[in-house]
Amino acid sequence: MLISGQSKNGRGLMKTQLLVGSAVALVMFAQPALAQDSASDTEAENSEQPKSGGLDTITVTAQRREESLQDAAIAINAATGTELERLGVADATALGKVAPALYVTSGGGANAGYFVRGVGNFTNNGYTNPAVAFNIDGVYIGRPSSTIASFLDVGVVEILKGPQGTLYGRNATGGAINVIPNKPRLGENSGSISAGYGNYNAFELTGILNASLTDNVAVRMAGTISDRDGYYSDGTNDAQDVAMRGQIFAELSDSVDVRLAVDYSTQKGIGPGTTVLGNYGFASPFQPGRNDLPVPGWNFIAAPADVSAPFTGLHAPQTLAFASSVAGAPLHSPFVGYAYPSRDDSYFGVNAEMNFDLGAVDLVVIPAYRRSELDNQFNGPPFKAAINKDKAEQYSIEARLSGSAGPVDWIAGMFYFDEQVVGVNSFNQFATVSHNSFDSQTESLALFGRTTFHLTDSLRLVGGIRYTDESRSLDASATATAGICLEEPVGRAPFCPQVPTLPVGLTLQDTLSQLDPSLFPLKPIAAFNPDGPDGVGQVFPYGPLVAPFTPGALLIITPNTINASDGDSQVTFRAAVEYDITPDSLLYASFENGFRAGGFNIARGQETYDPEFIDAFTIGSKNRFFDDRLELNVELFYWKYDGQQLAALGLDSDGNNAFYTRNVGKSTIKGVDIDFQFLATETTLFHGGVQYLDATYDSFLYNQVDLSDPEEDPLNFLRPVTGCTSTQIATGPTDPNRSFDIDCSGKQALNSPKWSANFGINQTVEIGDFLLIGTVDGRYRGSREVGFNYIPASRVGGDFSMDAALTFSDIDETWSLTAYIRNLTDEVITSLVQTGAGNVVASVYQPPRTYGLRARVTF
Repeated sequence: MLISGQSKNGRGLMKTQLLVGSAVALVMFAQPALAQDSASDTEAENSEQPKSGGLDTITVTAQRREESLQDAAIAINAATGTELERLGVADATALGKVAPALYVTSGGGANAGYFVRGVGNFTNNGYTNPAVAFNIDGVYIGRPSSTIASFLDVGVVEILKGPQGTLYGRNATGGAINVIPNKPRLGENSGSISAGYGNYNAFELTGILNASLTDNVAVRMAGTISDRDGYYSDGTNDAQDVAMRGQIFAELSDSVDVRLAVDYSTQKGIGPGTTVLGNYGFASPFQPGRNDLPVPGWNFIAAPADVSAPFTGLHAPQTLAFASSVAGAPLHSPFVGYAYPSRDDSYFGVNAEMNFDLGAVDLVVIPAYRRSELDNQFNGPPFKAAINKDKAEQYSIEARLSGSAGPVDWIAGMFYFDEQVVGVNSFNQFATVSHNSFDSQTESLALFGRTTFHLTDSLRLVGGIRYTDESRSLDASATATAGICLEEPVGRAPFCPQVPTLPVGLTLQDTLSQLDPSLFPLKPIAAFNPDGPDGVGQVFPYGPLVAPFTPGALLIITPNTINASDGDSQVTFRAAVEYDITPDSLLYASFENGFRAGGFNIARGQETYDPEFIDAFTIGSKNRFFDDRLELNVELFYWKYDGQQLAALGLDSDGNNAFYTRNVGKSTIKGVDIDFQFLATETTLFHGGVQYLDATYDSFLYNQVDLSDPEEDPLNFLRPVTGCTSTQIATGPTDPNRSFDIDCSGKQALNSPKWSANFGINQTVEIGDFLLIGTVDGRYRGSREVGFNYIPASRVGGDFSMDAALTFSDIDETWSLTAYIRNLTDEVITSLVQTGAGNVVASVYQPPRTYGLRARVTF
């Protein structure tokens, strides 16, 4: 579905009409404010609600209505803000502590990657889509990041597992994450101040204030500052975060209330780090058994122990010395000059929630605007440097009507989303560098509905449907620059130390301006024509001449432009049956499907990718026994995944490195998920969860260009760096278009350990007028694949980590002092393994052991 010029020009008009229309609706429905006895959504509604003598209850809104977690007939984990604080969850990267099914990665830049049971992406950029929908305060976030603003003054976090095709729509094939803040409370003036200090010079200060301005108006404000040194020895993986949120709630009449929220946050400092494990060196065709190596055609050269030790960091002196011994293709010049990372990111959002009681029908309208500005320099896989300067703006509005008619409860709504991302990016890999500037635009409109038919007091049928119509476009210009060593030695790889690797610069002009003009003795680099034909390399002799009029290397610059528009129209649906065996035991079965939209890449030959689809079958049971002292929930799931998208570093059709999304095939995902809580005594709570997961790629196929010279090199000479099966595709030894088919079918899905488990104990002891609360939490993740290429280093073994905390407070908990330790045994937990420039292999880790003290005062 192509986007016409008229429809693209009407984008701003349409979003303005929708936002203005919502404001007009507010004025039309609003009545003079009257004194009310009811209050706004309170912390209690989004937190643990103690039941006398039994387990606490968490209220969730994942199905667009308030209900207890035990009454929600869906696969969901939830945690209150209090529990998140106890677990040390300050941003999205630590949410795996809440749900064994969730895996969060962060390998570079600002955007996090989310996996649920093997469905997800390692990272997201300005023109790719996430597989797990991230929502803050009811607002879908198109570019989810690791910002702490979303975890400031949290009431509850909900993690929905499996496709959410009807209520959440596009880009929720893996599930959804809902972060819901505490809201202003009428009739209450309260607040809290907390401060903490720990190792790595970690400092945190948070303040929260709730003020009732009148009987019908309340405000809530929260702010936090977080700062710590880097976990890596080179100073990387630090934190310099500031976040604040303000809200105002008003009951305008018996039938109308409004809440307005504004948030702002920044992330500064150095940013993510990585540890070098070694690199893959070319195995000579004459080397015995070269095709039987773990990575056929390549020898792994392990880095020295003081380089590969966890948390060493790319910029440690010993690592830089090791890296200088690498001289990767095609320039074969030593890798020196890794650029030190930095980040300066800011996020702003404003949203409203307007509720209207129309008698037999309730209406809620949620308009929102969000903006993020990213300015990152990072190393990632690793590269010499990657630079992202992106600005994303999104407008959205959701309106929902709900009501009941006899035995039928229903909800109907619409959702409109408009996003524009404008960016300038650079990815420097020493011998090659790609520069691009892009304008990505997405417009999505959805209509949805869900009905619940009560056949009896205990038996219900549920049906839901959603229609989504999406338009998208990408206008981009890019250049791929490559330095090529022309030396042709016998018995060893080429080597051109006399030619420098390419300088780091945000734009091509920035990079070329740093090159000495004397490096181009036969043709000045100023002769480059930026308006040259796409896909045609402009060649410049590069470096000192090795003989008269004979260069030792070439610099080739290939321009490319992409002007594309497309779209998707999809119908997704849900069908379910729910049965209350007893008031405390629920049995349910459901089918729901979902899709993730297709999109564009800035990579020649890989310009587009198609939507992906998932079908999910679920049977579940939620139970409370022994007067609410034992909770046992079981979920059996079976998913079929088709057209699976994966975003990773690869080669475009010209052989240039590029980050792009591709459709790789199909997978089957099945297993069982068990959660439990047991209140052994009034002061002793055991809780945990276990997941068994069998996630296997039925079909995982993609093609990669062959970079060897067909006129001189034999077949299978330069094989892809992968642990999957690679097959040479060629009509003959001299086929100029020969390539490799790569087949990872049958392998375990990425980030999908067979066994995952969380387990914890909470113990409270009363000592006179004081409380002593101790908690211990443990997590196990089985062996898993944490890298796209399935090389040996990306297969990590199982790991077990523990957290512990001890809190001393008065009996009313108006003040508290907490000592905590996380990752008690200092377990090394690998979260991501990547292969970067020169086939250097690097690893990213979850945090090491941290400990500290935190004090809180409430008033």
